[in-house]
Amino acid sequence: MAKSRSLLILYATETGNALDAAERLGREAEKRGCPIRMLSLDEFDPSSLPCEEYVIFVVSTTGQGDTPNSMKAFWTFLLQRSLNRQWLEKTNYTVFGLGDSGYQKYNFVAKKLDKRLTDLGGTTILERGLGDDQHPSGYEGSLDPWMSSLWTMLYNKNPKFFPKGLNISVSDMKMLGQPKVEITYLDSNAVHSQPSAQIDLKLLEKDIVRCRSMLSAKKSNDKSKPDCFLKLVKNQPITRTSYDKDVRHLEFEPLSSTIEYEVGDVLEILPSQSPEAIDAFMTRCNLNPESCIIVKSRNKEDSLEDGVGASKDPIKLKTFVELTMDIASASPRRYFFEVMSFFASAEHEKERLEYFASPEGRDDLYQYNQKERRTVLEVLEDFPSVDMPFEWLVQLTPPLKTRAFSISSSPNVHPNQVHLTVSIVSWTTPFKRKRIGLCSNWLASLHPHQRVCIPAWFHKGSLPAPHPSLPLILIGPGTGCAPFRGNKKVRISKISPSYTSICKKLQF
Repeated sequence: MAKSRSLLILYATETGNALDAAERLGREAEKRGCPIRMLSLDEFDPSSLPCEEYVIFVVSTTGQGDTPNSMKAFWTFLLQRSLNRQWLEKTNYTVFGLGDSGYQKYNFVAKKLDKRLTDLGGTTILERGLGDDQHPSGYEGSLDPWMSSLWTMLYNKNPKFFPKGLNISVSDMKMLGQPKVEITYLDSNAVHSQPSAQIDLKLLEKDIVRCRSMLSAKKSNDKSKPDCFLKLVKNQPITRTSYDKDVRHLEFEPLSSTIEYEVGDVLEILPSQSPEAIDAFMTRCNLNPESCIIVKSRNKEDSLEDGVGASKDPIKLKTFVELTMDIASASPRRYFFEVMSFFASAEHEKERLEYFASPEGRDDLYQYNQKERRTVLEVLEDFPSVDMPFEWLVQLTPPLKTRAFSISSSPNVHPNQVHLTVSIVSWTTPFKRKRIGLCSNWLASLHPHQRVCIPAWFHKGSLPAPHPSLPLILIGPGTGCAPFRGNKKVRISKISPSYTSICKKLQF
């Protein structure tokens, strides 16, 4: 098929929802016989956009109308004054945005991208779609009808887009392709074990890099190697026991190297998962934790260009699950239920999974899954007849992500230490099930006497310290006050003694 009749799907994601929506669009197009290419916006050369005839953009809006990190370079390129109004005159495009109408700048990124593409001469295939987290079915409540209209519009433009026609046959719906990843099993002695009482930081670092480089899902700007490993030296509650929230002051020191950061920066931490949950997952999925595996992409181009599956060193299966697969915190996506239906041996389970994966079952799935924040492990336990191959589990289980915290200390005041002010996350679902935040509760459970290695990354924040001479009004709801604490300490350490008493009276 000619290149002009292929669809290019470009996405920008922060939490994974936009990637999930983009992959769904790709699957639905391929079922109709349409070839697709799918890339993160930071993997795409923006200067080649005029060479693309049909493009679908799937972009999320983060924070207060912010652009995802993977889209920032692309957006900066589009804003160049040298680009004229005819630049995209041969490009047909449409945009689907993901946002939350509870925020003032609802789907702001999708809206501004749509306008800019039009200003540059692009022709819209279909009016932009806007997914809303507030919808009873989440963003899919808008994606389903928008996607149906998109296929119709593309078919009307050129029926050759879909050789199999607009409507998917029952036989196509019941076909499951191969997983995106391929797993090679090696002798269990291929990886040398380390006695549990000893901690080899180099070995741990190597395991993290090796595991996360094998991830099947592309994660833009993923920095696998930790900047350092930290140990907890202080864990102090700073709220009364009668208060409805548990907020902690946490202090860390480096185990591996000196740490460098500035006031206002951000610390990312890779949390550990519950050993009990990991063992339960191994048992439920009939996995041998001592197996040695190599995970790589089936697509050789992905392996070469993106580093997916680039590591040829084997890793223990259990270690891979611990470091990359969020089995007891994040909720699985809709496609997880669709794939599960192919491996369910009990007819009633198969029917329920097929219903959840269908447009008719979308609302019920949202209530069962997202609203209740059911985890991958809980879903698998709810459907005991499902025997899903590990390759599919690797592909479809949400990746274990780092958690970002504003740093609440100053390196000038506390050299070679980093402090966090953390609210311990817990809530109750509509069906009165208690849920907890993975990382905050893990940090709260740590004791200074434990020698637990915490993988950490430092990133520039958006709230640098102002000059000590500037008067400040600091307003920080909840733990939003964390960076103010660092600001206050650096100010006290730098200004003259005559002003110290004034700074000590800052309230936030």
